[in-house]
Amino acid sequence: MSNELDAKAARERAKAIAEQRRAERRNRKRKCVVCGVEESDKTPLGAHPDGIGPSCKDEVSCQARRASAAR
Repeated sequence: MSNELDAKAARERAKAIAEQRRAERRNRKRKCVVCGVEESDKTPLGAHPDGIGPSCKDEVSCQARRASAAR
């Protein structure tokens, strides 16, 4: 009987950990693969044309941020 209770407690603990990780993943900010800026209302991210990940929708400002970061 004790083993069943331990197993049930372990399953419940595993479920709680998995739910916490899912919540953290949902709340994580995405970053542009080109310039590294985080997604916000001012800088919405979309799909990169080459399919390498999220990138800024405004390509001109993205390239400008990348150039200024390289200096």
